Amino acid sequence: MTSRFSRAGRILLFGLLVVGSPPLRAGTPGDPVVLAAGGVPCLTICVGSGATDRVQAAAGELATQLERICGGPFAVVTGLREPGIVVGLPGDFHPQPEAPAFQPGDPWRREEYLLRTDGASLHLLGATETAVEHAVWDLLGRLGYRLYFLTDTWEIVPSLPDITVAFDEEVRPDYHTRLAPRQAPWSNAALWKRWLQRNRASSAFSLSTGHSYGGIIAANEAAFAAHPEYYAMVDNIRQTNGSKFCISNPGLRQLVTDYAVGVMQASPDRDSVSMEPSDGGGWCECGACADMGSVSDRVLWLANDVAQAINALGHGPRYVGMYAYNEHSPPPAIAGHSNVIVNIATSFIRGGYSVAELVEGWRASGVTLGIRDYHDVFTWSH
Repeated sequence: MTSRFSRAGRILLFGLLVVGSPPLRAGTPGDPVVLAAGGVPCLTICVGSGATDRVQAAAGELATQLERICGGPFAVVTGLREPGIVVGLPGDFHPQPEAPAFQPGDPWRREEYLLRTDGASLHLLGATETAVEHAVWDLLGRLGYRLYFLTDTWEIVPSLPDITVAFDEEVRPDYHTRLAPRQAPWSNAALWKRWLQRNRASSAFSLSTGHSYGGIIAANEAAFAAHPEYYAMVDNIRQTNGSKFCISNPGLRQLVTDYAVGVMQASPDRDSVSMEPSDGGGWCECGACADMGSVSDRVLWLANDVAQAINALGHGPRYVGMYAYNEHSPPPAIAGHSNVIVNIATSFIRGGYSVAELVEGWRASGVTLGIRDYHDVFTWSH
């Protein structure tokens, strides 16, 4: 059975990972397993000899929380012990437990995990470390654990001396980045990280979408000083103290592309780079920019150039992040690169569009879509 975080989705095909010997499975998938009876743990938690510190920490957290829930201490051991609670990546174990054909190299499949009982053991296996953490907290959530807000005041730990579970589910998120509410800048960082992890709001994919043009100018100060024509023209004057570009200028587009390539080369594991414009107005009014089309067309044109360049580096699929927001919220008239990710803003929309119309319009361009919601912005409400 396959489920998403929202308990809906398509069926994935099962695959076998074979390293040295066949994968192990004790019984029929979905058969119930007793984790605790009368407050006494019935199974040991197992991590593989190849488990990373982060996976071992997830197993330790599972032991801690299960003890809080049932009242008895759960041991954590290294090595595949069947029957047991098996926690980790399939490759951590030798021989490997039976698992789906995880694809951690695919940015959209890094968070897939398996919850499976077989009448003897419980397997919590993930494609990545993040996915393993999700599996642990999914199990605990199904047992009734909750952390509604950051502090312990908002924590609920159920009392269950008897725990029996039955699962056979492959799980993946509906949204690959999930951050609601946005981080309060004065929050305790450790508590914020804990809240994200326990609510499966941490992501294995990192999308950069912050306002970027000002930072690009600052990183290329000499080039912009030597080429005032790279700045937007407003009322026939180049706005050399501003932070908008003359995107029709080929030299400007090359500089920005080179900058983005440099960022990705400096961090080869980085998933994305932002091409979201600086906030506010001040867009170029020169004839060449007008000939390119709307503000949305120009912003997407530049993002397309960057997406093309960073995906030619041989690092695997890489992405450009931006918003559909303010003056570049209306749908474009040009096609978008599929590795440009556009988060549709739900406020500060221009052109009289509804959010649904923006979604349909931007989707038609061929870009990948997300949502930038406005539940609250901490600095605005305090």
